[in-house]
Amino acid sequence: MHCPCCQKSNLKRARLDEYLAVHACDTCEGQWISSYDYWHWLEWQIGSGEIKACQSDDWSDSLKVSDNRRASFCPECNHLMRRAKVGHGLDFYIDRCSHCGGSWFDKGEWEILQAHNIHDKVHLIFSEAWQSQIRQAEFNRVLEATYRSALGDEDYAQALSVRAWLEQHPHRDYILSVLNQVSPSEDESRYIPVQASKTHNDVPKQEATEAAETTNHHQPMAIGHSSPSPAYDYPRPAK
Repeated sequence: MHCPCCQKSNLKRARLDEYLAVHACDTCEGQWISSYDYWHWLEWQIGSGEIKACQSDDWSDSLKVSDNRRASFCPECNHLMRRAKVGHGLDFYIDRCSHCGGSWFDKGEWEILQAHNIHDKVHLIFSEAWQSQIRQAEFNRVLEATYRSALGDEDYAQALSVRAWLEQHPHRDYILSVLNQVSPSEDESRYIPVQASKTHNDVPKQEATEAAETTNHHQPMAIGHSSPSPAYDYPRPAK
């Protein structure tokens, strides 16, 4: 197999640990891990635990990444490999063949993933859920930078403090109405206290009488009812 990065050297069989076999390039020091070798190695892993997020500045001199941004072809089946960003503070990309499932790691990438407990989650990096989290984190970072640029660090910190206080306040909705200058009568119904419904005994006598008359007017009279029927003006015979 030829190296997908330098495209000249042949890959040589090597081992990253006892159970993980790879094909390494002596020229660019990249490493190809086939799908079979990766899943066989993963079966022997207990689990590295939670991901250790970091920033690029946290990388030591011994863990430098040489990320190849060019399109690469799979050294096994020669299909175009797909690239996916690692995220969680790591800005480089991983190349993976969508056809055979093998992955290519540029110099230092596997060691960086191992240092941050991501090396046993490579198969998850290419999932939609993983990439969606990366996009959301990037959006939040840009939004925070926008707020800081507009407000300044001190006012932005004060705004975060107010938001934290507001989220815990029992009358949060009322406070939002005040801040937005919305009167309670114009706000949503859940903000307005609901009065208890009146019972039959609480209805005034006059209101009860009017309600009864209205009801009797619209309802037909039952047969044999003792109430007098309403007066009817019969037509008079002609003279």
